[in-house]
Amino acid sequence: MPVKGTLADVTARFQKAANASGAGPEDLIGLSVSGGGDSIALMQLAVRLRSPKHLRVITIDHGLRPEAKDEIALVAAQAAKLGLHHTVTRWEWDGQGNLQAAARAGRWGAIYDWAMMYNMREVWLGHTEDDQVETVLMRLARGSGIDGLTAMYPLTNRNGLRVLRPMLGIARADLRDWLRAEQINWCDDPSNEDPRFDRVRARQMFTQLETLGLTRKRLLQTIDHMQAAHKSLQAAAHQFAKEHIRQDAGDLIFAPAAVDLKKADAPRRVMAAAFSWVGGKAYRPRFEQMLETVAKAQNGATVTLGGCLLSSDQNNMVRMTREAAATNAVTRPAAHRVNATGVFWDRRWLLEGPLADHLTYKALGDGIKACPNWRDSGMPRVSLLASPSVWNADTLLAAPLAGLPGGWSARIVADFHSSAFAIED
Repeated sequence: MPVKGTLADVTARFQKAANASGAGPEDLIGLSVSGGGDSIALMQLAVRLRSPKHLRVITIDHGLRPEAKDEIALVAAQAAKLGLHHTVTRWEWDGQGNLQAAARAGRWGAIYDWAMMYNMREVWLGHTEDDQVETVLMRLARGSGIDGLTAMYPLTNRNGLRVLRPMLGIARADLRDWLRAEQINWCDDPSNEDPRFDRVRARQMFTQLETLGLTRKRLLQTIDHMQAAHKSLQAAAHQFAKEHIRQDAGDLIFAPAAVDLKKADAPRRVMAAAFSWVGGKAYRPRFEQMLETVAKAQNGATVTLGGCLLSSDQNNMVRMTREAAATNAVTRPAAHRVNATGVFWDRRWLLEGPLADHLTYKALGDGIKACPNWRDSGMPRVSLLASPSVWNADTLLAAPLAGLPGGWSARIVADFHSSAFAIED
């Protein structure tokens, strides 16, 4: 069982953890709030530290449980009472793959896109010490290596967006005591007691493991050791990437040493990070798929994986570019209501120009036919097909990388070498 702290300790520990935030006093911070006790505590504690005008709240409606509407209503009511702007985003499962994994990826994608739309650089999540312990237990059961056993870091960076978990050092029971003392309501998700889910079984198993000496303290020590090792491996991969990979706008070009994935850790780690960065994914491709895809590219084939397209040239250099068909169009209504200088697109690009309501931002695609000077860019045609463009209905207004600026510019928010080897989940 967790060691209970005083109610004052909960507030003090939250404040100490929140001091790691990289946001300035006037910057917007996003809060992901589901309606459960952990995320409700996150919202209630955050508003005690920062002005409500510098906070935004998002709730993801997964559409999987009838109780969700009551949870959303609770968050909306508390947010309104606290003076917080609240957004509800719907996510629907397409029935493919593992539901929990798909929901996790979909939730992160929705949070990221929302943060970018409001020009935020940091979001706070409500993971607790209990989540940390449960995560490492599940990954131990799956035979995870160093990366998996790092569990979660208090502060991470995903594609230029900082993610802070200010309650990672606070036990769930302590947060519930704090909420009761403050007379703050929350919702209990019945799926948190459903043994069909891995996390619930890990939670139930933990009490038995404690009798064998595998205590909370021991597991947290293991996580600390793994995180130290992980940082060293990430540093080595970063150095390897600087020596063997060149970034060309949104593309990556690999020297032969960087596509030799047979033995060493650094090339494998770098390649996995590359797929995540180019493909805009929070999670890496499966190792076996990655090996097979890269081997085909080495042998001269043009292949795709995870929204990325790989091809090689006569010098055995491999180019990785975004797959145009894997991108999504974004239409921004009421841009004038948001204090922003541009629009984020495809999780890497910032488009800056004459913002107007109802413009659409998407991959250039066939619009390249309206760019007679695209060859002057020096970029391959396939790369330009996936480059950002601005449209008004069916009329192309701008394609900055393809020689049609139209008053717009496009730049990568966080380049590969500076962002891909930050600590990842």
